[in-house]
Amino acid sequence: MTDKLLAVVATHLTIITGLLVLGNIPTAQAQSSVPSDFADYVVLGKSINHRQLTSGQLTLLNTVFFAEIFPTDLHPDSPLVENGVLFGPGDASNGLQFSNDNIPFLAGAREMTIAGLTARFPDTTYIFSFDTPSGSVTNLPATFIRKPGANNNPGPIEIILIQDNMKANSNSIDPDQDVKVMWSDFSKGASDSNGIIDDMIYVILGNCMGDEINHSGHAISDLMALTYDKKEYIIPKERLSSGQSYQLEVEHSNMETDIYQGIEIIVTYAATSFLDFQTTGENNDNIDCPAHPYAMDGGQTDRVKRGETK
Repeated sequence: MTDKLLAVVATHLTIITGLLVLGNIPTAQAQSSVPSDFADYVVLGKSINHRQLTSGQLTLLNTVFFAEIFPTDLHPDSPLVENGVLFGPGDASNGLQFSNDNIPFLAGAREMTIAGLTARFPDTTYIFSFDTPSGSVTNLPATFIRKPGANNNPGPIEIILIQDNMKANSNSIDPDQDVKVMWSDFSKGASDSNGIIDDMIYVILGNCMGDEINHSGHAISDLMALTYDKKEYIIPKERLSSGQSYQLEVEHSNMETDIYQGIEIIVTYAATSFLDFQTTGENNDNIDCPAHPYAMDGGQTDRVKRGETK
């Protein structure tokens, strides 16, 4: 066999071997999948919720203990994380069940003070347990870290709306212009020494029916999400209609981070403010809007959810 023919045969053998290897990649990947391929990160937190009136006055609504499990795909065809349970001391001693949503969520009983909340949910370690298509996570720890005498929760947030380069009246927002949302300083916000995720700011817009229609981005999964050093967020006019009531939620999240078997952990002391605003003009799109928007978030304990009565 000539050298030239040997070279041709060797080349074909290399190609065939490569195709066989490539053909086995999906099977190999499926066999080696782990829960972190489906569960991205978990959140454990305590938050203080306020209602902001048109005058700018802030009224305390409640404090809440909560937890979430974020899948790697936020909009899967079927849930990637199921059967979530949180174990810990106090009210969590018998286990708290997560919802069956694509992003499993739970909220504990609400109190009017962080001290009252901490009596029910002490600042210590809690354990996440849940199932994924590649197996179960049964011992994922998340720990509240509070220095004695310190208040880790950010201060109450004042929301400011800007149109025409000036402060806008929340009762008369022009639906044909973008709305710039600004907020009081996040003085406790800082970068993450672990390099996982910096302290976050979230801005969420809801319609009068309690539906979320715009979000500034989730931690970790959204590269353009707002971190502690950002000062504003633009709501595009395309999200607005005339003669409608809308609701804004702004959250400052002071976070500690960790990682367990490839799944990031966020433990947060947070603060949230809610503000309604009204667009000018005729209501031609949603004549069923209530006088006050239906609750978009469980923290809005001064509002009813759509389909419920108070």
